[in-house]
Amino acid sequence: MSKPRIGMIGLGSIAQKAYLPTLTKETDWTFVGAFTPNVNKRKQICEQYRIQDFANLQALASECDAAFVHSSTATHYEIVSELLKKGIDVYVDKPLAATTEQAEKLVEMSEKYNRKLMVGFNRRFVPMYVTAKEQANDTSWIRIEKHRTNKVGPYKYDFTMLDDYLHIVDTARWLANDDLNIVHNMMQINEKNELLYGHHTYTTANGLLLSTAMHRHAGTNLEQIELVTAGKIIRVKNMNTFEIEQENSVSQSGSPSWETTLKQRGFEDAVHHFIQCVQGDTQPIVDGLEGLKSQQMLQSLLQAVSKN
Repeated sequence: MSKPRIGMIGLGSIAQKAYLPTLTKETDWTFVGAFTPNVNKRKQICEQYRIQDFANLQALASECDAAFVHSSTATHYEIVSELLKKGIDVYVDKPLAATTEQAEKLVEMSEKYNRKLMVGFNRRFVPMYVTAKEQANDTSWIRIEKHRTNKVGPYKYDFTMLDDYLHIVDTARWLANDDLNIVHNMMQINEKNELLYGHHTYTTANGLLLSTAMHRHAGTNLEQIELVTAGKIIRVKNMNTFEIEQENSVSQSGSPSWETTLKQRGFEDAVHHFIQCVQGDTQPIVDGLEGLKSQQMLQSLLQAVSKN
């Protein structure tokens, strides 16, 4: 397939900020248009980007080879399953579905209908994260943190874990290149059942130690990965600052001045990777099964809390 036809379902903030600016460039594809149930929003945004607005999912599906799904998590199963059954390859925001049971069924459907199914874990495509992973040899442990200035609530802790903490769980799985075994599970939840902070440690079969942490009221928005290896420590801060500490000195470099924020945060490369998989009939590196495994790991963390 030389130039696939791409459609979009859902026009929320993520779609507008992270995906429309890239997809409307139509580099190696044709962007046919978008659908969302909100008529006013659909017409306004489609007019802004000069793309066709579709009145329903069926009309959009009949015009495209692949689709980006940015609707609410609760609707993922219904929308993605319908697209797969119609023979359409799908890129869907994380989490893959509202429950692991639904996620499992979507993975089975993608295999049954021989369709591409990719989950939008953009951090696997962050250029500095990719470089850090490539440069890390003989790694002893990895630390991943994602903190918020003051974002406790208004949602319950399980929603926050699935909506936000899932990112760092998936990043840990990706950096480890191995299955994770949970060895420590610490979550602080307030009287409203809102997440204050979470801290978890894991090990792999080959002896690698990993930790993930998030504080919802840390006084700063900080995301950082740190890989401690034999001879050097590698850090990436906020996806745009790369540090190597070795021989008692620290070298630091930033993102190129021409690099867009969407490139820095992995969205551009995630989009291009999916479309290249559609064109070349290859499997995405973060396919439905990978998305399911990360969601199952997160569910294990939540189940451990509910038993306490």
